[in-house]
Amino acid sequence: MPKGIRRLGRERIGNAFKCLKEPKRAEAIHGARKDIKKVRAVLRLVRTNIRKKDYNRLINLLREAANQLAPPRDAYVRTTTLRNLSRHFKDQLKPGALRHVQLELKLSYDDEIKRFAKEKAAKSVERARRRVAREFDRLKVDGKGWKALRPGVNAAYTRGQEIFQLVLKVPSPENFHLWRKRAKDLWFQITLLRRLWPEQMEAMAHELETLGEYLGDDHDLDMLRLDVEDKCADANSREVETLKALIDERQRELRTAAVALGSRFYAEKPAAFCDRIAGYWRVWRHEKKPAIEAAETAA
Repeated sequence: MPKGIRRLGRERIGNAFKCLKEPKRAEAIHGARKDIKKVRAVLRLVRTNIRKKDYNRLINLLREAANQLAPPRDAYVRTTTLRNLSRHFKDQLKPGALRHVQLELKLSYDDEIKRFAKEKAAKSVERARRRVAREFDRLKVDGKGWKALRPGVNAAYTRGQEIFQLVLKVPSPENFHLWRKRAKDLWFQITLLRRLWPEQMEAMAHELETLGEYLGDDHDLDMLRLDVEDKCADANSREVETLKALIDERQRELRTAAVALGSRFYAEKPAAFCDRIAGYWRVWRHEKKPAIEAAETAA
C-alpha cells in the first residue's frame, strides 16, 4: 500500500507536467489542475497514516501550484461555460444574442493565456512539481490493507454527507462548492478501489462523477456570473440581464438534480458505507491470496 500511494502520487504529478509542456493550451492547463487535485485526494485517503508535517507540506506545495494555474484555467472555464449555456438554451436565444458578452470573455481569455505564458508560470509550477515528486519518493506511509484506507474513505463520505445536509439547510454557492470538493475526493478514491468489485465500484464512481458534474457546472455558472458582472456590465446591459436569467434557470435544474442524486447516495450511515466496501475488500483479498502466495513462494 505505501508503494502504491507513492506511485500514484508520482504518476499524477508526472501527468500534470506533461500537460504543461503546452502552456498556451488552456485545456492542458485545466488538465494539469485536475491532476493536482487527484494527488490531494490520494493524500487525504491516507492522511491518518502520514506524519502531519509531511502531509501539510505536500498539500501546501500542491495548493501553491494549483493557484498559479487558476487564472488561465478560470478564463477557459468561463468561455466554455458560456458556450455550453448557449447550447442548452439555443431554442430560447436568437443568433448573436450574447455576442458582446462572448467577445469580452474571449478577450479576457486571450489575455490570461498570454500572461501565463509570458510570466513563465509553467516553469514555476514545474519547480513545485519536482519538489512534490521528491517528497513522494521519501514519503512514509504507515499501515497496510483496508485498515489504512478506511479512515480516509470514511472521512470523505462523512464530510460529503455533512455538507449535503448543510446544503439542504443553506443552499448557498459556497456550500454547493464545498460539497463538490468532497464528492470529487470520494470519486477519485473509489476509482482507485475499482478492482475490489469492478461492476459495483464503477457504478458507485459513475454516480459520484455525475454528481460532481452537476455541482461543477453549477460552480462554473457562479464564476461566469461574477465575471460577467465585473467585466461585461458596460458592454450591453440587456445581454447581461438575459445571461443572468439563463444562469438562474440552469442552476435550478442542476441543483435539483444534484440534491436528488445526493439524497440517494448519502442515504447510508458512514459506517455502513465503509462496511460494505470492507466486505468487497475481504472477498477480493481472498480471491487474490493464492496468486499472492504463489508469487511470494517463487520469490
